[in-house]
Amino acid sequence: MRLLFTYLACVFLGGMSVNVFAQDKVIFEDDFNHSKKFEKNWFDNSTEEKTGKIEYKKKGGIDNSGCVKISNPERGAIRIMHSLNNLEPGKLYRMSAMMKCVGVKEGRGAVIYLNPDGLEQGWNASKFVYDDMEWSEIYMDFVPNQKGEATICCALGFPWGTYNGGKALGEVYYDNVRVEPIGDKLYHRESKHFIVSLDKDKVTITDKQMDRWLANLDRTYEAYKELLGGTPYGGRKIMILNTPGIEPGYWALAGNPILWNNKVKVTEVIERAANLDDWGFGILHEIGHNFSARNMLGSGMGGWNWNDEIFANFRMSYAIEVCQGAVSQRNIIYRGADIINYYQIFYDETIGSGVAKNNGDALHYTFLRIKDKYGWDVYKKAFRTLYAIKDADLPEMKSSYEKFLYFLSHVSTAAGEDVTKTCYTLEELNLIERSLEK
Repeated sequence: MRLLFTYLACVFLGGMSVNVFAQDKVIFEDDFNHSKKFEKNWFDNSTEEKTGKIEYKKKGGIDNSGCVKISNPERGAIRIMHSLNNLEPGKLYRMSAMMKCVGVKEGRGAVIYLNPDGLEQGWNASKFVYDDMEWSEIYMDFVPNQKGEATICCALGFPWGTYNGGKALGEVYYDNVRVEPIGDKLYHRESKHFIVSLDKDKVTITDKQMDRWLANLDRTYEAYKELLGGTPYGGRKIMILNTPGIEPGYWALAGNPILWNNKVKVTEVIERAANLDDWGFGILHEIGHNFSARNMLGSGMGGWNWNDEIFANFRMSYAIEVCQGAVSQRNIIYRGADIINYYQIFYDETIGSGVAKNNGDALHYTFLRIKDKYGWDVYKKAFRTLYAIKDADLPEMKSSYEKFLYFLSHVSTAAGEDVTKTCYTLEELNLIERSLEK
């Protein structure tokens, strides 16, 4: 990548290092008015990019002050980065910056985000800005790693992506970067296993009603632990955090914190929790993802799991049944073991109709049939065995169907008989094989 740094000032100002245990103090700020301070505070590692440049400018920022310009005529992920230390693990901080855009296109556009190395949430970001925009403030809320470290990034494009590919082109200018404790900017409420940090204008229920919902999330957490034999993130509390930095169409992103799209039904979900005892399918789903083998045990684990969208919901089905909880889908509230009726809809539309269509919810239904015959203990035993197997020790499996059979082989061992013979017909297995090969 070709970088261009144009230093037009010669005044030296050292970087700021502040103990963050003082609640109201600014942790870091840079107005880009001093080139030496910029050179000391910021670095870049966009070496994989072949085009684009980063320029320090003495003028062009707010009130024609100093700023930084990042540009690229082609799609890429270019950023300047600053490493923060001595932060408080588990504490919530806000990074804000002034941003101006010219002709930004594609990917996640112009965006501030965290370098994900060492974090339990790799998708922290501000809103994505496109096209032209005059100077405006953007922000990102984040939690540092367990060492109290975080690396903030001012960027054009994102180094990886969902359906939009992440990377972007155009021009973006940055000024007045600031990091400080979040304080009372969000609504906060805490329970045994969770912390909610939500936009204040989204919260329309009382603290008592919120506490009741959080108590139900705590019960769900304990049920997941009971099913799987462990907890993620060393048993630390999981934060549920509103964010503007998620692609349209995404409800939330698992991790710690769980990032909850602040443009998607936040008020509706918590009001349904308060008024209808609806525990919140989407939030329980993301918590379910956090209980995957990789999140609980680290990289190199859980390679047998061909589709954690299935298993996140399957963990939820256990919790809903044993806790007599309730979730709604398609305007119907399902309570307890009645959740099987929701998944049967997808079975009837696919496998049950002789259609070889890859549908995780249909497979989920067949797993619940096994539960109805043998009880949940077979899954408790199977998961404990599977979660203990390192990826390096797994047999070679080339297809999702082979992983499906491998999973059921452990359920069969726990059941004492072959569940593929007692709970599936040959026609069903043939349809599932064909669907998982597509």
